[in-house]
This record gives sequence, structure tokens and C-alpha cells, in this order.
Amino acid sequence: MNATSSHRAGGPAPAKKAAARAALAVLLAALLALTGARAALATEGGTSHYIQGSYGDFLMGLIPGEGFAARNDTIYMAQSLKQTLKGGLIFAQLNAYTTINLTKLSYMVEAPAMGGMLGLAGGVPVILNTNVGGEINIHDPRGKRQDFSKSGSGNRGGLSDLFLGPVAAWNFGECHLALMPIVFFPTGYFNKKTLTNLGMNYYSFDGNVAFTWLSAKGYEVSLNAGYMMNTENTATKYLSGNQFHLDWTAAYHHGRNLAVGAVGYVVAQATPDSGKGASTGSFYSSSAGIGPIVSYTAPIGGKDVSFIFKWLYDFAGENRLTGNTLYGSVAVKF
Repeated sequence: MNATSSHRAGGPAPAKKAAARAALAVLLAALLALTGARAALATEGGTSHYIQGSYGDFLMGLIPGEGFAARNDTIYMAQSLKQTLKGGLIFAQLNAYTTINLTKLSYMVEAPAMGGMLGLAGGVPVILNTNVGGEINIHDPRGKRQDFSKSGSGNRGGLSDLFLGPVAAWNFGECHLALMPIVFFPTGYFNKKTLTNLGMNYYSFDGNVAFTWLSAKGYEVSLNAGYMMNTENTATKYLSGNQFHLDWTAAYHHGRNLAVGAVGYVVAQATPDSGKGASTGSFYSSSAGIGPIVSYTAPIGGKDVSFIFKWLYDFAGENRLTGNTLYGSVAVKF
């Protein structure tokens, strides 16, 4: 559950060597996956519990008041991963098309002792369908090795990895702050011998800080910064590296009903992959995207119901599935 420069030490020469190793590792990962073996890709499988732009929204740091709130997101992702070694002797490609329905619930109460609010939030992601396919082709015009071609694909749907965490929030006039540590649980189906999995098969701990500035004239700037730490996948003995992610929104609110703006995100691996399963080496992944966001709020059944749409285009990426992500959301506060 989806760039920037990778976080590496060393000068230009080590960086070039690391890039070459990363390209080779991605090709090997594709081959292993297509032949039924486990994949060894930066942040295992080229993805993680962080979905591209998933935290980017209007008023990320603003909790309007105590009470119960619900939101439902339908997310469609069309992503791919492509690598080619020098000389074009080896090519590999993985494609993934996924539709997710995500229900998020939260409950907040006033906490006078801390001058703010406390609450609990969680989410139930259900993958309506995921289709993953790929191919690898090896051709040596010198004839020193035999040509090789392999392809495969698969579909699957069902419950993915649940998440839960506490929320603390403060409102200071035009500025608003929220702290949201989240735990992702390995509740989704996982089989190391298949291309299509519904969960990561490991826990993730994601500490988040969100800030919103909303002026009296309707201008908004919101940020959400998080650091995600992963446990080892017990099936593959693969430990995906920790990740830093930053989501942002710049928007204008026209009264209480309409808001338009731009959203974007950056995610970058901060520590290398490790564990016995990372047999092809330690690698880094990163990506970045940007796109439009719009919201319209209407009174329905005595409650304000917000309809939100956003689209994120990944304009850069390294060792991570990237492409287009579309969100259609409905939110209501009781």
C-alpha cells in the first residue's frame, strides 16, 4: 500500500557502481518473479505500505473538532517498472494495474490538559483487483549466450493490510498541527511464489507530522512528513529499507463549498534493503509526483459531505513502480 535522488554515501564513482548494481538487481528481480521465485527489488516488490500521494489532501493538519468522521477512497493505479542494461542486451518490464477501496474512520475528543484534541484513526483497504504482469528478454548479438524470453501475469483481489494509530491535534488560529503515528498490520494475502499479492507480509511503523496554514482569504498550504520503518518479511527473509515521504498541497478555498489546488509527493529510501533475502545487494528506491486536486462540499442529510478528486503523475522514479494514480473520495463528519 503509491522521484528524488537516492540517499547514498560516497562520490561519483561509487554512485555509478551503485546505479549499475541496482539496474542488474531489478532485472534479476523480474526474472525471479516471472519464474516463480521470490523477488529481490528495492523496497521488496518495488512498492511499500506508502501509496503514492496517499497523505496528500486538503487541510492535512486541520482537525475541525471532536466527533466521528468517515472517508472512503477509491484508488486506481497504473504503474510500471522498466530497466535496460548498457548496450540494450537485456530488457525487463513489470506492469501493475490496481484498484483499491479504502475506508478510513476516526474519532476525536477534546483534551484540555494538552490544549488540543486526541483520538484514534484506522483504515480498512480492500483491493478490488490487482493485475501484475511482466517479461524479461535477453539477447546477445555476439552469440556467446542463448537468447531467453519469459513472461507471466496474474489477477487477485481481497483484504489488504489494515492500519491503526492515535491522533493528536492542535489549532492555532490560521495554523494547525497534527501528529499521527500509524501501524500497518500484515493482514493481506501473501505468497512468495506469486506475482499478485494483497499485502506486504510485514509490519510498518509510520510516524507522521502534518501542518496546515489556512488564511482568512482561503489560501492554503499543507504538508505531511513521515518516516516509515519496516520489519522483515518472514516468508522471504527480506528487510525493506526505511523510507522518508513528504506530501504537500497548495490550494484556494472559494467559500465553504469549493476548493482547487495542486498536490505532490516525494518518497525516498533512507536505509538500504537487508536480510538474507536481499541476496543481490543493498539498494535504494525513490519517486516523486504531482497533479491537480479539487473538492466540492454539499449539505446531504443534514451533514456536510465532501467529494474529492485528485490525480498524481509520477514524473521520476528509481527502483520503484511508478505511473498514474487517481483518487475519488467521499468524506463526512458526524
